[in-house]
Amino acid sequence: MTAPLGCSSGHGPPQLTVESAGVVTVQDLGRPGYGHVGISVNGASDRWSAMVANTVVGNAPGTPLLEVTGSSLELRVSADALVCVAGAETEPTVAGRRVPTWDPFVVEADTVLVVPAPTRGTRSYIAFSGGLRARTVLGSVAPDRTLGAGHYLGRGDRVELTACVCDWQHPYFTPPVFRLGARPPSWGPRTVLDVTAGPELDEFDRADLTGPWTVSEQSDAIGLRAEGSTPLRAGNAEILSRGVPIGAVEVPPSGGLLILLFGRLVTAGYPVPYVATTSALDRLGQARPGAELVLREVALSDAVARTRSRREELVRLARRAATALVSSGLGDRVGPGHLSEARASAG
Repeated sequence: MTAPLGCSSGHGPPQLTVESAGVVTVQDLGRPGYGHVGISVNGASDRWSAMVANTVVGNAPGTPLLEVTGSSLELRVSADALVCVAGAETEPTVAGRRVPTWDPFVVEADTVLVVPAPTRGTRSYIAFSGGLRARTVLGSVAPDRTLGAGHYLGRGDRVELTACVCDWQHPYFTPPVFRLGARPPSWGPRTVLDVTAGPELDEFDRADLTGPWTVSEQSDAIGLRAEGSTPLRAGNAEILSRGVPIGAVEVPPSGGLLILLFGRLVTAGYPVPYVATTSALDRLGQARPGAELVLREVALSDAVARTRSRREELVRLARRAATALVSSGLGDRVGPGHLSEARASAG
């Protein structure tokens, strides 16, 4: 059997074994491009955190990784692995010692990585250099019940790694392996959601839409429900079902708001006064039930500028990661698409 990249043991592919898990899936950036046949994008709810976690360990931003939602995870790794945990605020440990978030570290063979339930935010992303092997459907590992893709991981499940860093020792210092300057999110008392004008904005009083709203426990990957009074709409003309974008802020007759996320159905018939920006969608991926949510209208030009800035930030991070890996003898950890896909993925 051929040893995986970076593995000198020759004893077969390295694996993760789940010791305990809450809500854990293998994710990537989903399967865009199939809306015309009614297939949702799905994929990581906080794409920025997932892309950063992958980028700092040398992967292309859309490489399969683990998404842990509102719960904890314990993994045993069979071979030395280069890992990054990003997303929600948590305090991971390896063999009982604290390791960083938003920077890479090594999990030694046969030790346990523990990612506790988050203290702030909802979703943690765990990327392994080289990525994870999982069954793809239409080019993605993202779970989708309709397609029969993906499943929740539980105790005893095993996931194969495509690479390890066996026998590698950092020449200068112990973990964290590198400090690459990825910036974690700021956590305030409320989530401020940037939105741009939607097709029915003129039918509402903006003051009725601002909030504050309360994130409902009924939220899921299809949409975030925000509880509050029903905004008054001028007129009652029925809206026929039509294509709606990810991020559409809908006003259903039942009250509150419904903000469509990456698992959304491709058509809907509620009025849409606003559409959440790309960066706002990542903040929604970290919004906890009971959290306060406020809408902030921004110009479309500002939203586009923010998206471009994020793309540039991810490219700079990819360059720093590649330089650090190559200079430390881990140049083979810089995977295909690491830099080129960073240029495109953040937008």
